[in-house]
Amino acid sequence: MNYYIILLIISRELFSIRNDEPNNPITSVDPVNDTDAPLEWEEEFWNLEDDDEEDELNHRPKRTWIKKTIIVMLVILLFGNLIAFIPQIYNLPALRFLKKDSQLSQEEQIQQYKQAVVNVSVGDRKGSGFNIAPNGLIITNQHVIDDDNAGVIQFLNGKTYLADVIVSDSEIDISILKIRDAANNLPTLQLETENMYQEGDPIHVIGNPLEFYRIATEGTVLGLTPTESRHLPMLMIQAPIYNGNSGSPVINNKGNVIAVVYATTTTSQGDESVTVGLAIPIDYLEKYEKSVFQK
Repeated sequence: MNYYIILLIISRELFSIRNDEPNNPITSVDPVNDTDAPLEWEEEFWNLEDDDEEDELNHRPKRTWIKKTIIVMLVILLFGNLIAFIPQIYNLPALRFLKKDSQLSQEEQIQQYKQAVVNVSVGDRKGSGFNIAPNGLIITNQHVIDDDNAGVIQFLNGKTYLADVIVSDSEIDISILKIRDAANNLPTLQLETENMYQEGDPIHVIGNPLEFYRIATEGTVLGLTPTESRHLPMLMIQAPIYNGNSGSPVINNKGNVIAVVYATTTTSQGDESVTVGLAIPIDYLEKYEKSVFQK
């Protein structure tokens, strides 16, 4: 049964208990108005009042017990509702990547990478991104920005900036945003320009999965794979990827970005089906080298 229906029924019962309590019909009597009344009547009146007080005392423990029982039931129901809600936030995958992030964040390199990873917010859409220029050039996914022409960027230090979309490439799912009026000293990540990757190469992914910010995970490169939704092959990675990781940088062991996370897919490994990450190889952005990156 729905918790709120139960609470409504119990609340109604609580109020009905209060309404059933007997009201004392005699609140006060002025004996001066009846000076001829015999003394016995006055004694009977006070005896009646004493009887009412005794009845009140006899009923009070019962009503108190009922109220306490209802309060306990309400607490149990609310606690049960809370317990049911907690796993939605702190589920098992989240606990795993939070533990791994805590371990990886002890490394100085990971701490430096996180400085350049940003939160990207556009309306009710949120994703990850990273900065590649001291004056603020943000790379993220096009599906995070969608058809909007601006977004809100937040760095690790809490500073927030407005940024304008200068590239929107739905073919490879990449958007590039230019921060407005940014100081010329923002933390950056470098793009890989040489040997990009080989199968089995170790990687780190840093992003904002499941409403957590700048979570670092580790994994390996699986290689390029064709996809139904893209004309170009995409990079498959073995790493924990969740909602909110869109736009996360894939970083090699030199600290350079080799790809941008955009989705997950299912693949076969032996007799099992496993979920792996899909990322856009950074060399697909070479066409923007002169028109955007070198400006």
